Amino acid sequence: MLSTLRVKSAKPEARAYKLADTGGLYVLVQPNGSKLWRYKFRINGIEGLQALGSFPEVSLAVARELHADARKLVALGINPTQAKKDEKIVQVQEQLNRDKGAFANVVEDWNAATAADLRPTTVRQRKREIDNDLLPKLKDRPIAGIARLELTALLKDVEKRAPETARNLRNHLWGMFEYAIDSGLIENNPVPPVRIMKKRNQKNHPALSEKQVGRFIRTLDAATRINEETRIAMQLVLLTACRKAEIIEGRWNEIDLESAQWEIPESRMKARRAHWVPLSSQAIALLTRLRALVPPDREHLFPNRIDPRRPMANRSLNALMERLGFSGEGTPHGMRSSFSTYFNSIHGNIDVIEHCLAHVPANAVRAAYNRHAYQDERRVMLQQWADCLDRLREDGSASEDESIASAMKAKKAPMTTAKTDTRARNASIERKPVAELEPAG
Repeated sequence: MLSTLRVKSAKPEARAYKLADTGGLYVLVQPNGSKLWRYKFRINGIEGLQALGSFPEVSLAVARELHADARKLVALGINPTQAKKDEKIVQVQEQLNRDKGAFANVVEDWNAATAADLRPTTVRQRKREIDNDLLPKLKDRPIAGIARLELTALLKDVEKRAPETARNLRNHLWGMFEYAIDSGLIENNPVPPVRIMKKRNQKNHPALSEKQVGRFIRTLDAATRINEETRIAMQLVLLTACRKAEIIEGRWNEIDLESAQWEIPESRMKARRAHWVPLSSQAIALLTRLRALVPPDREHLFPNRIDPRRPMANRSLNALMERLGFSGEGTPHGMRSSFSTYFNSIHGNIDVIEHCLAHVPANAVRAAYNRHAYQDERRVMLQQWADCLDRLREDGSASEDESIASAMKAKKAPMTTAKTDTRARNASIERKPVAELEPAG
């Protein structure tokens, strides 16, 4: 057996050599003078080697204690080297859980990693849902200790009052726990499958029937106790066939009035693909009037009444339709259906219709390079649609049962271009001063 004096007095040689103690323990004397404790063992006939530190930092007595502990593991068939690695992993995991394992910490990191690819409105909605229904109950909980049954009960409770919010929360939770797995905090995702949620009662956005569109336009024109900017926003939804959010979140730097076009960037589009919108002469007149109403330092076309740095509130146009007596009959989004229904009914070019609606072609590569496809045809189609809406506005004596298609066919109007004389159309949107305006937003 070794003694401390013998280990201390061992001199380096040209080649490394061993000084044996007992039971596979030895000190390896290196040519550079370092002295390393090693334990050589066998498990099931397979040789292993464990490092126990260096002398004199690890004394002979301490080396023998470490050796004794390792021999006990070997006697049980446990590799002491692997056991030490596993112990270190556990320690690192525990420290990680202490630093990052709380549910609120995971939410914060997940938000930072994923929010950049989302629209600002989506980020705000997601934050609101998480703040209202998840953080109050789970904020300080270790994420590793949250079980599936607990999450199921939480989602079911939310589902009773807000089914769509519950579905959104399940999706948020799934993303959070997947992020936690990737971060090394947990190994399995406890979020329940979508089958636990009630089946969605899928309904299309209510759309005004063709015979109702003219009545709606005249009702909108006649209303005096509404904000003029809100009125213009609703008219632009009709004229452009764009989604409500694409209109109310619009920015002045996206619009070229001289070229009669609106370039909506991909960051604001549902399909994450930029959308080119040709502007009819009626739309140009509306935007020109809007420019006179909105302070020149405002970024948004329709600034929020409380915080002008944000756009008009999302519910403003829906509330407008409800106030005008069209609740349950149609929605701003449903106006797109009126556009599509009319042009499909007269056998318009389906590709042109779909591009006007910013529907992405099935071929993703084609979609990426086809933003301005059918440019001339789309300009003509949207001008024809604007002319149709003007005729319906002016035809106040016509039967409400008259459809848009019959109104168009009665006129036998040819496809027109954006260069058509605009004086009559512009006159149709000139209004008396608006009384008792309500603020937009």
